[in-house]
Amino acid sequence: MAIEVNSAVFHYPDGTLAVDDVSFKVPTGSVTALIGPNGVGKTTMLELIAGDLNLSEGVIRSDTEVAYMRQNPGFDDPDTATVLDALALSLPAQLKPIHVRIQNLYTDNDGSAESGIAIAEALEIWQSLGGYDEEAMWDQTTRAVLNQGVAQAGERYLIELSGGERKSIILRSFMFSSVPTLILDEPDNFLDLFSKAWLEQALRESAKTILVVSHDRTLLTKGVDRMVVLEHNGSWVHGGNYGSFREVRRKRNEKLAKDLDAWGAEERRLYRYYKLMKNRAGASEALSSRADAAQSRWERYKNAGPPQLPPPEREIVPKFVGSRSGNEAIRLTGFEVDGLVLPFSLKIYNGDRVALLGENGVGKSTFIRSILNPDHLEDGTLRFGPTARVGFFSQDVNIPDTGEELLDIVKRRFPNPEQARNALGRYGLADRTRHKLGELSGGQKARVQMLLLERDDPNVMLLDEPTDNLDLESVQVIEEVLADLESTQVAITHDGWFTRIFNRFIVFDKDGLVGEVPERLRALHIVAGRGFSLLDEPDVKLLTTL
Repeated sequence: MAIEVNSAVFHYPDGTLAVDDVSFKVPTGSVTALIGPNGVGKTTMLELIAGDLNLSEGVIRSDTEVAYMRQNPGFDDPDTATVLDALALSLPAQLKPIHVRIQNLYTDNDGSAESGIAIAEALEIWQSLGGYDEEAMWDQTTRAVLNQGVAQAGERYLIELSGGERKSIILRSFMFSSVPTLILDEPDNFLDLFSKAWLEQALRESAKTILVVSHDRTLLTKGVDRMVVLEHNGSWVHGGNYGSFREVRRKRNEKLAKDLDAWGAEERRLYRYYKLMKNRAGASEALSSRADAAQSRWERYKNAGPPQLPPPEREIVPKFVGSRSGNEAIRLTGFEVDGLVLPFSLKIYNGDRVALLGENGVGKSTFIRSILNPDHLEDGTLRFGPTARVGFFSQDVNIPDTGEELLDIVKRRFPNPEQARNALGRYGLADRTRHKLGELSGGQKARVQMLLLERDDPNVMLLDEPTDNLDLESVQVIEEVLADLESTQVAITHDGWFTRIFNRFIVFDKDGLVGEVPERLRALHIVAGRGFSLLDEPDVKLLTTL
């Protein structure tokens, strides 16, 4: 086994229990997904395996070096971090200090013989430990993502790149590295459909041992061998992928419910027998002894506790209302972004569910922001339906972090604190009311944002990657709510599974062209190609004015 977790328990310094008696194994050469509700401790579990945190109880073993790709890699100075800094995150442990030394030597090089000798000695060690092999992989990575070799791309600042480009560079460098065991925390976030397809194939073809946290159902179906499921009351292992997961989980939950019912029936039987014998105990010493034995059996059974409880069917219970926004919900004429999107026009009608598709960096988010701020349109005109109430869900979480506790943030949107608490409970956040926004997981922040969006009561919903951080069950619930909601929905998404609830598919290409594809699978096929042009697609209705 490449990774073995036995009875892991972890408490934060304030005493909060984050991981409780978790055990699982990651077989050598397998791709194992770690899934579970937002806030259940998935990232904490990864940090424990990587050695970033120390167990309170239990044992974690790994028979190889483990490289950990964090969901949000931190840099000493994010504004000056370079592509080379990002690539170096994937280096084997023995090479990381040599890499730092070489960079420092070059920075401090004064042209003296001593500096030259020091650099030469460090480079010799770098070569002997396989550093140039890692550099060759870096070059392959930057050419695939940025169309530049590492010699050019390495000096570029990460802040200049899109979120998808940054994520692709880090992800590919880990997948190409020489470290045999990888831990990947939400590697698909920010990736477009082309990069997600690359990741699915890379996982299938990799000889590495990989433990991955993901909420992307397509990746969990096509890219993994098995799944470890963390729940708030335990953990279990599914020996297949997401394709069979839901049916296996349903049967498991049914069995847990039956076992719980059986335990309750037996507890009541033992209790009634004990009470019966107590009533007869005065008749003889033999009956008194039998009564004591019956009481002991009942108490032992009760104190042992019931079997594992089935998890709740739903972690969140949204209550969106929705309404019509007139025949035309949005009319956009002559919209243009200089150097990014050529002029195009689009009508969105009441009840339309419009998916905005395309590679990262082609103008989809700019388009959404322009709809949100029509007064700032540089070119073109925008008109909403007469009764439109516009709501926005941002992938980047557009909730100001004021340092307040979550309950204080939310209760400003409700008549009284009790209603705010009830709303947080519906979104599975009842135990997070005293947490600050920065203490929540990405999925929990997404739930807060969805709650605030619900409170805005929109009938025109603009959604930027709404499924990116939510757990599998929350995504399923949100999909059902959106599918049944009487409202107009415009969503940027790279989640192919999520597109099933949409009826219109608007595609942006790298040349600034915008078109509408009449069929969902055809649209997904087009945007899964790198650098596609809509001019090459005869079945696309071009919206751009040429």
